[in-house]
Amino acid sequence: MTETERSAEERRALWAEKAVAKHNEGFNCAQSVFMILAAQGGYPQAEAAKLMQSFGAGMAMGETCGAFTGAIAALGLLAAPVTPGNLEEKEAHARRVRAMAEKFRAACGALRCADMRPEDSEVRRAVCGGYIRAGVRIAAEELGL
Repeated sequence: MTETERSAEERRALWAEKAVAKHNEGFNCAQSVFMILAAQGGYPQAEAAKLMQSFGAGMAMGETCGAFTGAIAALGLLAAPVTPGNLEEKEAHARRVRAMAEKFRAACGALRCADMRPEDSEVRRAVCGGYIRAGVRIAAEELGL
């Protein structure tokens, strides 16, 4: 492993722990992942938290995991914009999202919150911390951060 790769891994690990700390402060999984990654692009934390407040706990319905939602929202914010009407750019971005989904599914076992999170709130906090770490790492890798 090169020095650059090591520093990227260390930086991502630090961001992942900061995201878990946000979750421990009471932010939802989507907010926790998005806030840390969005900050890398200079996006204001208060706006990041507000933007993602509806996406925790699988959009409050147990659907797509908030940690993954926060990760792909960060991709949308920080990646090069897709030109409206440019189908090649749109498909290339969609491929990135699908690749992230496969990595997240491999790391966490599923994409659907209800299939992933335990009922016990203490166990859930620990388990969701792992999903948050995975979301930050996967998005940061995809973005080359």
